[in-house]
Parts: sequence; C-alpha cells; structure tokens
Amino acid sequence: MVECLEHELTNSCSVTGAARYEYCEQIPELYLRAMVDSYSSGVAVLDEIGTILYVNRPWREFAVQHGLRADFYGVGHNYLEARRRASDALVEQSEALAEGINQVLMGRETGFQEEYLSRNSIPRRWIRIHAARFDLPRAVRVLVTHEDVTESRRTGEARHIEAERLQRLLNVTHVLTWEADFATSRFTSVSEQAVNMFGYPAEEWYQSDFLPAHLHPDDRERAIARCIDCSNAQDNFELEYRMIAKDGRVVWLHNLVSVIREDGRPRTIQGFAIDVTASKLIEATLRDLSGRLIHAQEEERRRVARELHDDVNQRMALLSIELEQLGQVAKPLDLHRRLKGLQDQVQEISADIHRLSYKLHPSQLDHLGLAAAVKSLCENLSAKGTIKVELQQSGLPANLSKDVTLCVFRITQEALGNCVRHSGAEKARVMIETISNEIHLSVSDDGCGFEMDSETMKKGL
Repeated sequence: MVECLEHELTNSCSVTGAARYEYCEQIPELYLRAMVDSYSSGVAVLDEIGTILYVNRPWREFAVQHGLRADFYGVGHNYLEARRRASDALVEQSEALAEGINQVLMGRETGFQEEYLSRNSIPRRWIRIHAARFDLPRAVRVLVTHEDVTESRRTGEARHIEAERLQRLLNVTHVLTWEADFATSRFTSVSEQAVNMFGYPAEEWYQSDFLPAHLHPDDRERAIARCIDCSNAQDNFELEYRMIAKDGRVVWLHNLVSVIREDGRPRTIQGFAIDVTASKLIEATLRDLSGRLIHAQEEERRRVARELHDDVNQRMALLSIELEQLGQVAKPLDLHRRLKGLQDQVQEISADIHRLSYKLHPSQLDHLGLAAAVKSLCENLSAKGTIKVELQQSGLPANLSKDVTLCVFRITQEALGNCVRHSGAEKARVMIETISNEIHLSVSDDGCGFEMDSETMKKGL
C-alpha cells in the first residue's frame, strides 16, 4: 500500500503553473484520504506531531472491537498519547510502539513495523502496526495501519512447527535429505544430518567425486549403474548401498529417490537416505544364528542316531543272539540265572531308551506340567552323582501355555547341562518363581564361571 500511495501522490502533483499552485496543494491531501478510504485494513492519517487528521471506517471498527478509548480513533486526538494508554498491549509494548511511530514522525526513520498480541480479544489476535512517512507540499503526513495477521502468523507458525517436527524425526530416525545433479552425480544439497551421520564436513559433500569416492568398493559399480538405469526409466525408485564414514564405519543407506525431468530427461535426483545399518546387522546376526541353530539341531540328531546305533542297537543285537543261543540248548541248564541276566539287559536298554526319549521331549511336561518336569530333571542329575542340584520353586501356575512351559524347561535343561559339562561344579541351584505375572528363572553353581567376551561364548546359541 505504501508504494502505491507514493506513486499516486507523486503523479497527482504534476500540475504546473502559479495559478494552479493552491489546487496542487489540496489535491494530494484529498487523494490521500480517498486512498485511505479504499483500504480494507484500519488506516489513520497523522500530522507531523502525531495528531489524528483522518481515519477510515476499518480503523474505527478495529478500535471498537478491541475495546480502545474513543480518543484512539477520534480526529483531533494525539495518536501517540492514545497508543501509550491503549489497553490492548502491555505497557512496555505500548511504549515501544509509540516510540517507533514517533521516530517516523521526527524523520529519523522512513518506516516502522511491529506485531503484538492483542490482550482485549478472545481468542487472542496478532496485530501488525505499520507506519510510513509521506512528504506532501508544505506538509508531512504519516500513515498508520492496523492489520489482523493472526491467520497468516498461525500458518507460518504451523509450518515452522511442522518443519521442526520433521527435522527432529529425521534426526531421531537417522534420515538425511539430499539432492544431486544427474549428469555429474554431484550433490547440490544435503541436510545437516549428513555431517552427524558420517563425520565429513558439509563442504566435502559438494565435491564432484565425493559419492564415488565414499561408496563401499563392493557396491560402487552396482549402485551407480542401477541409479542411472532407474533414473532413465522411472520417476521414483529405491536404492540401497553402503558408504564408508570418516571413522571407517560401514553405513547401510536405503534411499527413496525421486527424479526431476527436463524435456523428458533426468535433470535432478533427490531423496531421503535412511540409515538401516542396525537392521542389516540384526539380519546378519539372525542369519548366523539360524545357521548355528540348524547346525546344533543336526549335531543333536547325529548324537542321538550315534547313540541308538552304537549302543542301543548293538545291545539289542547281542540280546537277540543270546536268546537264539538259549533256544538251541538241548540239555537242561540253569534257565533261571540266564533269563534273569537277559531281563536285566532288557531293563537297562529300556531305561536308556526312556532317557533318550526324555531328552527329546519329557512326557511330564504334557501330563504333569512345568514344576514336575523340572523337579524330575533335577532329581535325575543329582542321582547320577556328578552334581547335586537344589530346586526352589513357588507360585508356578498350573495353566501355563505349552510354549512358555517348553521354553522355561529347555532353558533350565541347557543351563544345568552346561553346569555339568563345563563348570566343574559340585552344587547347583535352580530357582523358579512367579512375580507380578512374570516367571523368574535363576540357575547358579559353584563352578569356575566363564568369560562373557571369550570366543567360546560367541560360538554358542
């Protein structure tokens, strides 16, 4: 509005000649008021000492809506004094607003603008005050405008808040934004997160050979070739590769890429690069764990097969031979003694088969539950004399799910097996209890212990 008024007022004074001098003095004032009346925001015209000469209708309506005194919009009153006494702003704000406009009146500033939160409106509204100085023939005028900028300010604040939220999200999730020239593969823009994630200063990212130089050697040719092919064929695609950080770390990046074209050809590529290193490490760990688990299962199957073949099967073969020999005896013999020996062998074989079956899956778990199965496990180990196992259990519910029951039992079985095989312990203690709907299991022994960081620990499951 200020520039428009200055232009129109200058053109209105183009009349020349002494006879029309007085008319030329009057025209700018009249034209100024006409322009003020056409403006949708509240406008007041002040003289060089701050007296209100003229106000438009929106100015008066603004004063009434915000509960301001009549001298605030009344012609002949001093605006600076009214501004200092206005109740719609804090005392300090009102003084500062009045002083800013006074600097324009005194010619020290050509313009002044400030925003404040009106205290007299519910809900609170943001008001922008703007003052501009005009030098008319033989007079100085200052135009003061009041404009409600609440909605635009809220929109700006909302955008700022959303931008901050997005940046926080990008920081937390290790996401960097980037833009690059397609022809040269040179970065033209990267977010600050790039520096935090990789450690390279921002200026290094904009070097022409930065990306090829810092791609993982195993991914370099593949990633560049795929980026070129996809950019030529698609507007959006995904690309995954590894980069080497400044400290030598390998960082996996999953890129969501968009292509900007010019005359149908790729000109700029931009996207989000997500650090997926942690998930890649988890995938590798799970693959390794799955492989070791399968290996352990096969080892267990081989052990059971070996035990059945080399022990139980051979003993059954010997038993069959003895029974055959017994059937071929013609003379009366001490059958009772020989049958008793055969019976003992059958019982031993039956006990060993039961032991193998128990190791594969104890029947007590299905029929008697976790407490009975763990008790039987501890008693069997103690009966062998290798280690004495003390069991303390309390509060175990009878309706545990099969998965939980089997899991707790297998952990107890494996832990006690490790005690026997590796610790050299004489005593072990198993404690199982229910606390706040959780099962707490503790297995301890008086053995030699183990080093958590040793290579042996990394080989286990």
